[in-house]
Amino acid sequence: MSLSRTSLTRNRRRTILKQTAALLACASLLSGCSLLPQKELNIQPPLVKPVAEKVDAIEVKKAAIESKFTGVATVASSNNVPLFYKESGRLKELYVKQGDKVKAGDLIAELDMGDFDLRMNLEKLNLERAQIELHSARVNGVTGTSLRMKEIDLEREQLMMDSLKEQYDSAKLISPISGEISYADVKSPGDGLNGYTPLVTIADPTKMWLVHTADDGKTLSAIQKDMQVAVTIDNNKYQGKVVQSPSDAPLTGNKDVDERNTRLLYIEITTKGAKLELGKSAEITISLQKHDNVIVIPKSGLRTYLGRTYVQVIDGDRRKEIDVQPGITTSTEVEIVKGLDPGKLVVLNN
Repeated sequence: MSLSRTSLTRNRRRTILKQTAALLACASLLSGCSLLPQKELNIQPPLVKPVAEKVDAIEVKKAAIESKFTGVATVASSNNVPLFYKESGRLKELYVKQGDKVKAGDLIAELDMGDFDLRMNLEKLNLERAQIELHSARVNGVTGTSLRMKEIDLEREQLMMDSLKEQYDSAKLISPISGEISYADVKSPGDGLNGYTPLVTIADPTKMWLVHTADDGKTLSAIQKDMQVAVTIDNNKYQGKVVQSPSDAPLTGNKDVDERNTRLLYIEITTKGAKLELGKSAEITISLQKHDNVIVIPKSGLRTYLGRTYVQVIDGDRRKEIDVQPGITTSTEVEIVKGLDPGKLVVLNN
C-alpha cells in the first residue's frame, strides 16, 4: 500500500513539472514575439482636389489714351544783360548782390583808378590855363603862328581831358535797364577783374519765360515749336506755348552753346495778367499724342521676346499667344493698333 502511494506521488510531481515547463516555454515564446518588428500599416493620404491656377486677366475694351511730357521749368528773363569791363583792372567796389532790384542808370560797380582824381584835377587846371592864354592872345592881337600855337595848346589839353573823362566813365558800370540782378560774381574790393568777363547780369522782369533743362535731350525729341503747355505755379494755372525746342534751336557755331540747346526747352506764358517771379519753379505738361476710342490695355499685358511683341489671351482652359502692333505708350497703358479685338481676356504679367 505504501509503495503504491509513493509511486502515485512521484507521478503527480512529474506531471506538475511538465506543466510548469510548458508554461515557461509559452511565456518565453510570447516574450520573444514582442521583440519582432511590427508590420507598419500603409495609410493612403486623403484625396485633395487640385487648386486651379489663378490668372490675372483683363477684358479688352476701347478707351482714350494720351502720351504727355511732364517736367519742371524755372521762371527766367528772356532779356538778360551782362555787364563787364572791356579792360582788365582792379575792383574798387561792387554795389549790388544777386536778387537786388536796380533801375536804369544805377551805379553797379567801380574800378580802382589809383591817383585818377589828382590827374583829373591837374588836367582841369591845364585846360583852364590854355583857354586863358588863347583868349589873352586874341585880345592882344596875336596872329599867325603864335596864335596857332595857343590854339594847339588848348586842343591838346581838351583831348587830354576828353581821354580822362572816357577813362573815368569806363571805370563805372552803369545799369542800362531796370531789372533784377540775376547773377553777381563774388568779388571783394582789390580783386582783379578780367576784360569781357561778366561781373553781373541784369534780368529784365518785363520779358519772362520758362526754361526747362533736360538731363537727356532725347526726352524732348517729340516736342515741337508752338505746342500748347499747361503750367502750374504755386497752385495757379496758366497756359503757355513752346517758343523754342531742341528741334528748332538755331545753330550758333559755338559747340558748347549748340550742345546746351539740345537740352533746353523755352516756354512763353500766354495767359494775360500772369504774375511771374524770377527763379520760381513751374510744373509743365505738354500733350504729345492723343487717340480716342482705341484698344487700350495695361502695359503689363504687353510682352516682348526676341524681337517679337505679343499678348497672351485666355482661350477656353488654356492660354494663347497673339502677335500685336503697339501704338501710343504711356507709363501704365499701351494702345494696340493691330492684332487684338475687344472682348478678349488678356493675361497680365504681374
